[in-house]
Amino acid sequence: MSDLLIFLQGFVLALILILVSVNYTRRPKNLAPGPFPLPILGNLVQLGWINATKPHVAFAKLGEKYGDVMSIQLGSVYAVVLNSYEVMEEYLPKPEFSHRFFNGWISERTLSKRLGVVFAESPSPWQELRRFSLRSLREFGFGKKNGMHAIIHAEIEEIISDLKSKIGENNGIITFDEYFSISTLNLVWSMLAGTRYEHSNPKLLKLTNVVKEFFLSTNTGNNVLLAFPEWRNWFPNWTGMTAQRNCHHKTNSFFQEIIDERRELGIYKTNPENLIDQFLFEIDAEAKKGGSENAPIFSEDQLVGLMNDMFMAGSETSSNTLAWSLLYLIRNPEMQEKLQKEIEVVVPHGTFPTAEHETQLHYARAILAETHRISSVLPLMAPRAVVEDTYCRKFLVPKGTYVMANIYNIHHDKIYWKDPENFRPERFIDNEGHFKSDPRVKPFGFGKRNCLGEPLASTSLLHYLVVLMQNFTFRGVPNEPLPTDVPVDGITIAPQVYRALLECRA
Repeated sequence: MSDLLIFLQGFVLALILILVSVNYTRRPKNLAPGPFPLPILGNLVQLGWINATKPHVAFAKLGEKYGDVMSIQLGSVYAVVLNSYEVMEEYLPKPEFSHRFFNGWISERTLSKRLGVVFAESPSPWQELRRFSLRSLREFGFGKKNGMHAIIHAEIEEIISDLKSKIGENNGIITFDEYFSISTLNLVWSMLAGTRYEHSNPKLLKLTNVVKEFFLSTNTGNNVLLAFPEWRNWFPNWTGMTAQRNCHHKTNSFFQEIIDERRELGIYKTNPENLIDQFLFEIDAEAKKGGSENAPIFSEDQLVGLMNDMFMAGSETSSNTLAWSLLYLIRNPEMQEKLQKEIEVVVPHGTFPTAEHETQLHYARAILAETHRISSVLPLMAPRAVVEDTYCRKFLVPKGTYVMANIYNIHHDKIYWKDPENFRPERFIDNEGHFKSDPRVKPFGFGKRNCLGEPLASTSLLHYLVVLMQNFTFRGVPNEPLPTDVPVDGITIAPQVYRALLECRA
């Protein structure tokens, strides 16, 4: 080896050590503990070494060493990970932790602007957009049990009819591959547009696949576009940004088409029929008030962002949760039989559940609570941020810090749950056989910025499960392994494609 090569190697090593030293010594001394960050990459290497595809698992593992409040350097992004229920419950409801992390990569989804309700700035315009959305949903039926039930039951009827027809086509064997996505998307669409699509509609089928591709293409824990948002323009193909932009373009174009149709129809001016119409009415009303120094809260771009939020958040999570619940019932046939017996006693055969039935379906609610817990469909809560220096316990959280709540870890805490790897709905049944909720099951998040669609999701999941169990028994396919509970990871956690043998119940 030449002297020059030895010198160059030594020079590079010295430079790396200097960068490490400078980077470390410049950090405030009272930050939360965490693994030592490398130059440029930060902790991406350590996270990838522990679990490259499951950042929530890597955070949980590191939390065993560094604690419930932990520093993580994701390339150019400094983050704090919250790993326990206690710290999330204490800090996430606080106003200083109620903001959203937002960078160039995240902005790509909504026309490179901070649009919609999920990533809106707090307190305004987030509060106003959320109030508007809740008020409109109540006005058009989703705040009333009967109205919401009617829409849910229309979707379930089509699902039951479709499954019965498929049973005759393949000896009762059905493949579940995003099977419930169209139906749950339709529920969201009914919220927005007051109408629904047939499940065979090619436009909705295409859109479902686009949404699925996006959710599986990335995560909010350790992906390179989150860590280095500027790379989306430097290396769009290598980072996957080109494919994601294609997804965003298709979904946003779809929403804009609907907005244009409703505006051209003109009904919104005198008799709004749905949330989109009501939003268009507010756009015109705000425009009449004259200009403002600030960007208008009500605009067509803002409506596209709001529709995007509801569409993305409301479809994938519910469909995955339902698919997981059926998968676990196939793997645990004695639980399925117990659930069917409860339904036979509570809900008259051939009818849909009512609001009164919901409180009596104790085991069904326990099944869903345990599904939420074990599957943790959204393992990392939607990104939070702090907009000023603050503290979490005794640790400084500097302005701009990305705050991640590891929901997966509180759902799989071995100290609290004892056997978190086991599907055991009895955790949620008391000594009298009644359902008992547990505050540590948090599929919809913490604080005021929890999921807007929680009432619809909770009600629809219960009704879907009950009616499916009324009409069918789901079994493993003979001579095939039972469906695996090893997930497919992305922004959400989905079950792998699985097959089941369905039998109609008299």
